[in-house]
Amino acid sequence: MNNSDYINESVLLNYFTGELSPEHRKEVEEWIHLSEDNEKIARDIYQLYRAADTLNYMKQIDAPTAFEKVRNKIHKHQKTASWFMWGQRIAACLAIPLLAVSLYLTLKSTPTEYVILKTNPGMVAVTDLPDGSKVWLNSGSSLKYPVKFENDTRSVELNGEAYFSVCKDKSKRFIVTTPFQIQTEVLGTEFNIEAYQKDSVVKTTLVSGSVRLSFLGKDNREQSHVIKPNEEFAYNPKTKETKTEVLYVRTYTAWKDGEVVFRNTPLSEALKILSKRFNAEFIVKDSTLYNSSFTGVFDSQHLPLILEHFRLAAEIQYKFLEPKKGQDESIEKKTRIELY
Repeated sequence: MNNSDYINESVLLNYFTGELSPEHRKEVEEWIHLSEDNEKIARDIYQLYRAADTLNYMKQIDAPTAFEKVRNKIHKHQKTASWFMWGQRIAACLAIPLLAVSLYLTLKSTPTEYVILKTNPGMVAVTDLPDGSKVWLNSGSSLKYPVKFENDTRSVELNGEAYFSVCKDKSKRFIVTTPFQIQTEVLGTEFNIEAYQKDSVVKTTLVSGSVRLSFLGKDNREQSHVIKPNEEFAYNPKTKETKTEVLYVRTYTAWKDGEVVFRNTPLSEALKILSKRFNAEFIVKDSTLYNSSFTGVFDSQHLPLILEHFRLAAEIQYKFLEPKKGQDESIEKKTRIELY
């Protein structure tokens, strides 16, 4: 197949829905890999398909069969999306900002129905809540929220990192609950929460408005703290220690706009940001490298460009390593980079 052999949108749509024969699927994948233009076309079709697919199932949430249908779709999509990971492993530099997510409904014995949105490592998703509030979900995160906000509270559950733009509604409090017994309460504001269950610290960064944080203090009594715009509140759920500092918020919120922004950012923090953005593991061979800090604005799809900035600004050398093998001999999808 040569680059002039164009595959139209309907064929790509059938590819993502798993309706092509193995032979035809192989032809499509070869066409996708031929050029960046082909990859872009395929990405656009995939994104439109997922958006339409999600909307279709959101309209069917009252039907008992919706959960089974979406679960089957997710299983199928996990297979058909493999070419995205191909790009990450081969180029070792792309983190495609797609709606590569798993979405399904939780139907409990109670009348309340929930939507759970999950993002794959290295991916970002955006969704609208029932009240019109908008949420951006960062890499490897999950968000659970009811199909409809009822009573006087709008409650959502977050495991990971998300940026919230909350619609004002003084009659209904907006509350974000994380796995660490800390709640964020707002009426109308924009803020970022980082609360991965694997991390030791929960961080809330306020962009605008006002939020009140509720948490357990060192005496195991509930405490609260209000933060101001451009402040970050950090809470350690194990030691119950807290810290509030003023910072450059764009560094911690630019991920939602497909950018990486550094402003006198220490290497340790920069690598943490890049690890999430590119689903990467960094091996630092010389601890003195941590004395470096960086400033710059980068397109979040070009990791080598950022690493070149490290090299030119601080003489930090880098090399891409072979992927690790898992216990079952499968190749891990995480990019590995050595700094020295």
